[in-house]
Formats: sequence, C-alpha cells, structure tokens
Amino acid sequence: MRDRRTVGVTLMAWHRLVLTTLKRIAGMPDYEAYLDHVRRRHPERPLPSRREFYDEFVRARYSDGPTRCC
Repeated sequence: MRDRRTVGVTLMAWHRLVLTTLKRIAGMPDYEAYLDHVRRRHPERPLPSRREFYDEFVRARYSDGPTRCC
C-alpha cells in the first residue's frame, strides 16, 4: 500500500498534467513550457515575468504578425 506522501505527489502530478492539457485545448499559453523553450533555444534572452509573458501572448494573439519565433 502506498504511503500518503506518494499518493499526494502522484495526485499533484496528475493535477498539473490535467491543467496543462486544458490550457492547450483552450489555446492558453503555458508559461513553464515557454521558459524551458527560452532556456534551451535562446539562452541570451532574459526570462520574462509571468505578466510580461501573458502581455506578449495577448499582443501576439490579437494583433497582426507572426505568432511563433522558431
């Protein structure tokens, strides 16, 4: 039988996966995935705050122009 800590960690991982999936379905940005992308592909760039990331997402989503960097 699993101890409570293992069940809690598993439940938290499941919860995070469900939220990420729902965000992708709804077209919402994933801040953590973006940070991973910037760290790997653009290490020279400063990491944006959550607010800066969201503002840029809204600007790119609702204005004309490219929506992807790579």
